[in-house]
Order: sequence, then C-alpha cells, then structure tokens
Amino acid sequence: MAAGEPDPLAPLLRALDSTRDTGEAVAIAKQIGAVIGLPYPSCIADYSDPLLTRAPDGRTYAELFGWSLDFREDWERNRLNLISPIANVCRYSTRPFIWRSSNIVTMSPLTSDTRGKHWHLTPERQIAGGLTVPVHLPLGRVASMSWVARTEDRRFEEVLEDYSTQLRMAAILFLDIVAQQDADAPPVSASAGDTSLSEREVECLSWVALGKTDAEIATIINRSVPTVRFHLENAMKKLNVHNRTQAAALAAQAGILGPLVH
Repeated sequence: MAAGEPDPLAPLLRALDSTRDTGEAVAIAKQIGAVIGLPYPSCIADYSDPLLTRAPDGRTYAELFGWSLDFREDWERNRLNLISPIANVCRYSTRPFIWRSSNIVTMSPLTSDTRGKHWHLTPERQIAGGLTVPVHLPLGRVASMSWVARTEDRRFEEVLEDYSTQLRMAAILFLDIVAQQDADAPPVSASAGDTSLSEREVECLSWVALGKTDAEIATIINRSVPTVRFHLENAMKKLNVHNRTQAAALAAQAGILGPLVH
C-alpha cells in the first residue's frame, strides 16, 4: 500500500467494530481476505480445545468460512490443536506472522505421532500459506485469527508489512464477537479475579508451579517448612481450591504468578 493511499481495510474494521452479528462478522472477515489476497479466513478461540470454535447456531466457524468437511474432521478427529506448528508459535508470541505450507514444520516440528500425517495445511492439499494473528485471551487461553491462500499471488511479506496493524485489530474485534456469543465460554473465576494474594503467597505458589517441594521452597525463601505450608494454605483458601497444585494452576492461569517460562 503506497504512502498517501486510503486504507482499504479502514471501513471494514469500522463495520466489524460496530456489529455483533456472526454472519456479518464472517462476511467482513472474508472481505478483508479478498482485499489482502488471502481469501480464506479461519479462527481458533482456544487452542487447548480439540473441537473447532462454534458459532451460536452450532456450526463451526471453519464451516462458515468455507473450509471443507475433510479439513474440519481432520482437525477434531486427530486433535491437531496439540501438534499445530501455528498454535505453538501463537503460544509464545503476540505478533502477526506469516507461514508457508512448504516449510511450516520448521517453525515447530510436528510430533512423530501418527497424527502428524493428517496435518492439513500442506501443498498437497492446495495450501500455499498465510498470515496468522495470535490473540491472548483471559484465563490463559490462546487464540488466533488467520487468513490463508491457496496460491501466493502476492508475497506474504508484503501483506504483513502493509496490513499487520489492521489485521491485528481485525483479529481482536472478531474474537471479541466470538467470546461474547459463546455460551460455553468458561466464566471468569471471581475467586481468582478478585483475590489479592500476599507477596509471600505468590512467591510460594510460583515455586510450587516450578515443581518445588515444601522443603525445597523453605530452603529457597529461608523460612521454615510450616511457614511455607501456612502461606500455601492461605492461598488455597483465597483461591477456593483443595490442594497446592490446583492453587498454583489457577493462579498461573489468572496471571497472578507472572511468566514461569523465560
């Protein structure tokens, strides 16, 4: 897009921001794809879920976007959410990125599991590549919005350079519509969201999340084992869970512990 030219995505983003209708949102996402030369959108609202994201009428967004039945069945039957190279990038990045089906495995190698043979974004299945926008949602959910092409009529790098910011906004707006309409979305935990853990409780839970025993934590923070257990029990009560593992998992999911992997 040359400097000074009007942004062709601007009116589409305004339309996406103003609608809460699934059909309209899907149509707008397709229009965006047509403008940028990546005409096949797709969205995943939660990569921990083996099932494809569904619209309020029960159909998957993959179906609404026009993805064929065999693609949709492959994803769910073979739990491709667990081996998707795109998903692995999304889990550790927030920036839009491009990928090509000819070398997608090098982004994050597929497992040796037999499910790998069912990976569907391949040249043999007439997929050239695309652009994916990671979106990180509340409670630790990782989502994405992608626009895919069967042929690379325009270099993907050019699309990324011209439309990265707009596509990031489009992905956020679209997934916001999905989240608001998803009756099965996990509710935000009041206990996790409203609880104020003490600094020491957070510290102890962080070490639990990293696999340390009570005795090891006591040595690390220079306190007694009973003191460590006291802090962990307080955290468990505040988070309304029954054991230290649950407490660490919930606190990590709610973003209380901060990053555990660097």
